[in-house]
Order: sequence, then C-alpha cells, then structure tokens
Amino acid sequence: MKKGTKSSGNKSQLIRDFATANPDMKPSQIIKELSAQGHKVYPALVSQALRGTPTAKKGRRKTRGKAQVASGTKPATAAASFDVSNLKATSEFIRQSGSAEQAIESIKAFQKIAALFQ
Repeated sequence: MKKGTKSSGNKSQLIRDFATANPDMKPSQIIKELSAQGHKVYPALVSQALRGTPTAKKGRRKTRGKAQVASGTKPATAAASFDVSNLKATSEFIRQSGSAEQAIESIKAFQKIAALFQ
C-alpha cells in the first residue's frame, strides 16, 4: 500500500456488518449504500462476503424432491418414522416364519383375511 493512503479495513467484515444491520437490503442495494459512503465495493465482493450468512440464505427454499403430504399434516421424517422396536419385531417375525419370502406370503394372506372382515 502506498504511504499516506488510508486503509478501509476489512471490506468483507464491513459488508457483513452492514448486511446484518440492514437485513432487508439486497446485494445491489448494499453496493449502492456502501459506495455512497465512500467505500469501494463491487458485486463479486459483496456476494463473496455474504456467502454463508443468514442474510444470504434468507430467501432460499430447499426442496429435496419429497412431496408435501396433504395440507394440515406434517410429513414424517426419517428419524421420527424409524423405530428400533419395529425392526426387532420384524426380525423376530421373519425368523419365526422361516424366511423373508414366507413372511411376505403370511402378510399377504393376513391382508386377504382382514379384507373379508371389513
């Protein structure tokens, strides 16, 4: 840096602090405001400085391909629907049936009988 020039400090931190103080501002608005204050900022610097901050993630919406269940109900998460006791009971049922194929046949027969009583 040349002698006699002022350092503007850490520009990225300045941008993050400004974005935190003004969470409703978009990057283009942040650039205009900071430029008006005399700071030399540009779109790539603002984008990089805001990457990973809650302000940058605010407008994003993540969907992972699972469709929402009918409105008013919450979809079951993997952790909530997985129960070790069910796994143990299933394992015991298969062992008593002799094989997985025989267990499946037993379940199909049960479904047919249950359908008769409905």
